[in-house]
Amino acid sequence: MTSRAIQHSELKPSDLPGILRYVQIFRDQTFVIGIDQAVTRAENFSSILQEIAVLASLNIRLWLFVYDYEECEFFFVNPNCSQFEKAIHGAIKWKQISIQSERDSALASKSLSNDEPSANNHHVNLIKPSTEGLSFRESGFLERLCKSTPIHKLIFLGTNQCPVINGEPLTNIAADELKDSLNDRVASPLPNWFLDYGKLAIFAIEQGIERVHILNCKLHHAVLNELFDKIGIGTMVHANKYEILREAQFEDVPAIYHLTKNSVKKETLLNRSIDTIQEKVSDYRVYEIDGSIVACTCMQYFQSDRSVEIGSVFVQPYYNGRGIGRKLVNDACEKAKAEGYHTAFVLTVNAAVFFESKCAFSPGELCDLPTERQQTYRANQRDSKVFKKELTD
Repeated sequence: MTSRAIQHSELKPSDLPGILRYVQIFRDQTFVIGIDQAVTRAENFSSILQEIAVLASLNIRLWLFVYDYEECEFFFVNPNCSQFEKAIHGAIKWKQISIQSERDSALASKSLSNDEPSANNHHVNLIKPSTEGLSFRESGFLERLCKSTPIHKLIFLGTNQCPVINGEPLTNIAADELKDSLNDRVASPLPNWFLDYGKLAIFAIEQGIERVHILNCKLHHAVLNELFDKIGIGTMVHANKYEILREAQFEDVPAIYHLTKNSVKKETLLNRSIDTIQEKVSDYRVYEIDGSIVACTCMQYFQSDRSVEIGSVFVQPYYNGRGIGRKLVNDACEKAKAEGYHTAFVLTVNAAVFFESKCAFSPGELCDLPTERQQTYRANQRDSKVFKKELTD
């Protein structure tokens, strides 16, 4: 297991507010979960089913099926019900439903209706194909299920590792971006197996499913870490905006202030009062994940020499190492360049390696700064290092 995967699996008490937020959101939603039959033979299969039992205990309505992936096609597989029940230790009451091809009526509307959740008797609809080798396309299962009830998540529990693009795990991808990769598979940096899953994910999203998750169940607690963490441990395909890098708004001021105040105490960021942030809020850029601001930066413009300072770069510690800080800095540089500025510079006490190795800044001198910034530099007496980057092509 990688250090990043270990970090994901080690939840702390401070993570509890975020987890409880998702518990409230997920309650009474409907998830469809597919399990690769290779996973059913894994040593941790019992643990995976226990995680599914946790979801059922939260009054999440679950449809569960076992599948086989072969030559770009997905097939339903008959699950071993006794093995399921033994692994789950009686935590869930299974309701088995048989499905046939789309032209048959085995999956009736009555079978698809949502039973009222019970606090003591949680149901999982276990999908069983009437014949071996029934493919997803033949069954029409997703189409009919989506017509019957809103499906909030489709989750694939497989054995493939999360794709890595430009050194970063692909934790999420927009449906439109994935479509581009599907249209040009040859040029796509994504592996073929993922594109096959992606084709099915796009189809599901077109049926109205909000998000599709593709997980590697060899990782410890993959299901719970994926669903109750903003970043997750697998790949999420989404139709709506999940990660947004945008200009800060007035209502973001309290979040920016609380986000940075701990680093101010450690003297890694300049102390900016909430009033100061409010006055300059249009100069801030924020990184938002699933509706929560987890990172920010501030841009200060100097018209005299057409340069811009990129300051207050801060990422919540839990999200460090995931490329968010680099995205913020690169975005700020692109924005400044588009507005006609020629140079970007940063002043940092502790982040020299980050700016030089990750963001392609070069060491600079005090004389490289605008005259008015040199004056405030001397007044602050923080002994910051200067780094600069030319924005012209």
